[in-house]
Amino acid sequence: MLTKRVLAAITGLLIMGSIAGCAAVGAPTATALQASTATEGRTITVVGVGTASGAPDQATAQLGIETQSTTPEQATRANNDQMTKLIEALKAAGIAEKDIQTTYYSVYTEQRYKPETGEATGEIIYHASASVSVTIRDISQVGAVLDKAVAAGANNISGVSFSVADTTGLEATARERAVADARARAADLARLFGVQVGEVTAISEVVNSGPVPVYDRATGLGGGGTPIQPGQLSISTQLQVTFNLK
Repeated sequence: MLTKRVLAAITGLLIMGSIAGCAAVGAPTATALQASTATEGRTITVVGVGTASGAPDQATAQLGIETQSTTPEQATRANNDQMTKLIEALKAAGIAEKDIQTTYYSVYTEQRYKPETGEATGEIIYHASASVSVTIRDISQVGAVLDKAVAAGANNISGVSFSVADTTGLEATARERAVADARARAADLARLFGVQVGEVTAISEVVNSGPVPVYDRATGLGGGGTPIQPGQLSISTQLQVTFNLK
């Protein structure tokens, strides 16, 4: 009876030892766990910049007329008549009606003063002012259109700006260059740290405001009238790219 009990106890101890041994072999140590996680999820994030330039193919001009008189009725009537002549002259120059848009209209008063004493004379002058935004789609005719506008009575030209009607091509070129720049930056940084660049994990594009003039590449366009320098426009794109590291 005693012998059977001793044998049972010894057998139980052997079984428990075998289970403990198997558990010790199957479970990784704390050091192994740290080593395995240290090589996972390593990334590098860079910002690539790409720029593309092109010649503008259209222009926008702000053309206006200001008139004055001793009564508001006379000032506005004169302004309306001259603005009608200006718009007719623009259409005769080849500007489509859809490319002529009223952008400003104002009537205001001016109190006259004696230059000697600075005292008010009691005389009031009424000013009427109006302007239109004109899109010139034939860029070679910008100078000629401005000359015809002045001849038709325009006495307030606030500015001429140039643009590209369709920026799709320039944007695509700038984006390709931004991708190449991002890859080059990532590869250079990885080399400095002794690692290699892997697959792309995230891409985001930074939206810019629009084309920027490049003045040092100007090409004159006079068209026989006012000399115009359209220059070139530059579009930039920025891409934030995240790569895995090998």
